[in-house]
Amino acid sequence: MVYDIAVSGLGPAGLSFLKSLGDLGLRVIGFDKFSFPRRKSCAGGLTPKAYRILKNLFPETDRVIRVSSRKFTLFNGFDKVEIESSSVLTYLTDRKELDNLLFESVSRVKNFDLHLNEAVVSVEREGELWKIKTDKGFYKTRVLICADGVNSRLARILKVNRDIGFTFEADIETTWDDSILVNFSDFSWGYYWIFPKGDFITAGLGEFKKKSRNLNLNLKERFLSLNKKHGVSGKVLFEQGFPIPCGKRKNDVYRDNVLFLGDAGGLVDPLTGEGIYYAVKSGVMASSLVLKAFETGNFHVLKLYKELIDKIFGTEFFWARIVGNIFFNAKGLNFYVIRKAPELATLTVSLLTGEVSYKKALGEFLKLLPKLVVRV
Repeated sequence: MVYDIAVSGLGPAGLSFLKSLGDLGLRVIGFDKFSFPRRKSCAGGLTPKAYRILKNLFPETDRVIRVSSRKFTLFNGFDKVEIESSSVLTYLTDRKELDNLLFESVSRVKNFDLHLNEAVVSVEREGELWKIKTDKGFYKTRVLICADGVNSRLARILKVNRDIGFTFEADIETTWDDSILVNFSDFSWGYYWIFPKGDFITAGLGEFKKKSRNLNLNLKERFLSLNKKHGVSGKVLFEQGFPIPCGKRKNDVYRDNVLFLGDAGGLVDPLTGEGIYYAVKSGVMASSLVLKAFETGNFHVLKLYKELIDKIFGTEFFWARIVGNIFFNAKGLNFYVIRKAPELATLTVSLLTGEVSYKKALGEFLKLLPKLVVRV
């Protein structure tokens, strides 16, 4: 059978694409190599903008929000900064629960043929169609959506160019308050985190711009050391090291009628490591263009996907790298100023939560700088 659309990967990116697509009579098939519920290596934090876009698509999202955090505690060496807010700074969720909720919602759409425990092995062009080989059979499709994550086989096959860093993470059964802890000490471009989830925490760390796979070994040693420093102990429920992509000004997200979403396209904030928002948003953007292509019969419109990604995401990723260079090259000075200047602490919160763009935040910082220099 020939499908109109095939989706490889049924995480937040692929499921948001399908949810946005809706039941419009198109022949749609989706694949995931696992079944639900399934574990997923991810800190599980939703910035307010990620929460809003998810809740708009999936109104039942609140069912899987475990903690709504209003406090950040930031460390750099012996410096400590506590930032509190009257509004939620980050919503914490368990990705196993979140992905399962999204899947249950999408699986109710009758015209979607969803194949679980079936992995896409390879693809090749066959005239105007893409021929898909899985570990269980062969399929053909007009449009192919690649949403199979950072370890995307399709991204490797089609030679997608992504910047890759590395992380190590664990779910640990322990008690913790509702504050998020972030430690930047001794990281060249990354941090250690503790995200509370109620009856457990997700703790981890990452160097987002490193490319050496040997770094993974060092990360676990540093992880255990930082756990000890912050008094983290308890039963380890799950642990894993995994790569993480870092978004760029120009992102490699399109081939002929093939669109790469979320981590498969490298669409992750290169400074904070936030990925869920970009996964969901890229799914929504892709579905709009795919619907237009089928409505008009003009599939050249799909080329606009890369232009939109670079315009909307790429610009933000570009400024994230500039802000990151300023921050990581002068962490001590930045922490000192944050402690002395409430305005900058407020600006930092807005930046961490995604409520203000990197470009605007940098502009506001430069406006404040003369006053801050005199004050400190």
